Amino acid sequence: MKILALDFGEDWRGGQRQTFLVSKELHDRRVDICLGAFRDSALLERACSVPGLRVFPIRSGSETAPGVILDTAALVRKIRPDVVWSNDSTSHGACVWGRSHQHAALTVHRRVIFPPRQNLLSRLKYNAVRRFLAVSHNAAAVLIESGIPEGKIRVVPDGLPPESYVDVPPALSPPYRLVHVGAFDGRKGQALAVEILAALAGRGKDVVLTLLGEGAERPAIEDLARRLGVASRCTFRGLVPDVPRELSQAHLLLLPSDSEGAATILTEAMAAGCPVIAHDVGGVRETVCDGRSGRLVAGLRLPDWEEAVGSLLDSSGERESLIEAGRQTASSRTIANTADILLHEFRQLSGSHTEPL
Repeated sequence: MKILALDFGEDWRGGQRQTFLVSKELHDRRVDICLGAFRDSALLERACSVPGLRVFPIRSGSETAPGVILDTAALVRKIRPDVVWSNDSTSHGACVWGRSHQHAALTVHRRVIFPPRQNLLSRLKYNAVRRFLAVSHNAAAVLIESGIPEGKIRVVPDGLPPESYVDVPPALSPPYRLVHVGAFDGRKGQALAVEILAALAGRGKDVVLTLLGEGAERPAIEDLARRLGVASRCTFRGLVPDVPRELSQAHLLLLPSDSEGAATILTEAMAAGCPVIAHDVGGVRETVCDGRSGRLVAGLRLPDWEEAVGSLLDSSGERESLIEAGRQTASSRTIANTADILLHEFRQLSGSHTEPL
């Protein structure tokens, strides 16, 4: 069985990390897998560091760009895979418009909860897929509501590598360290995190905030921190090599996103012994059991978040209870388990292509 993994995301985000981790895990198991990614992408650079993993550069562009379509089709002809595992919308489209789906079983991983468009081209694109892999039951439900047959969908939670599991004593004494992890894309809630910090500091809390990630909205968030008078309490770390270590040193992870397919960072925080508080949106509830393995907030109103975060900081006993339950939740969310599920699906699909190359 040959697998061609495709991910045309240019930045290093959760989806690209999962593509990399699963590809490496399967390669280490001696599965015949290779990876196609955009030239100059973070994923391509990291994948090239894995000894023996075959990695192929693809010209950058949209899913309808001739270079993207031609490079993708040429790679499929060269590799002759049984399964093409597409991890983003661009590679999905390029496979369909270049008719690569006629030569291998096209499998598409969905990590978002917005529905597919209903125009003719979108329907053609989605009808060409043999199997959809949804990151959560919520993401699967969105596909079903959009008309995708339930039999074509499997739920495959994202997994964590061994280094994500950190066992150190929990942070207890002030200053209370809040952490936010995510791209500065206007959807992950960094602005609300800064506002929560300002509100708690205004009440006399000894609290600081570390923000991990990069993106176009970072300057605006830095400016907001200055305007609210909490710039000295904020640390913008950018992309860091050891996220689990940062999480293990924090009192709370904040995730006030307005949309989440599953939010693997919640599981990673649990694995590192960091309590989590998140917006109850999308597939978040499938990871966080409210009051047991974390706290959920129903909306994005500042007063609700200020109250929830403040009360949790005041209760070291509840935080310790959340840490224990969170570690149990994270214990089964390994990249090895994710790879097991995917490998089972790939083997079922192997040999199902309809037309020789």
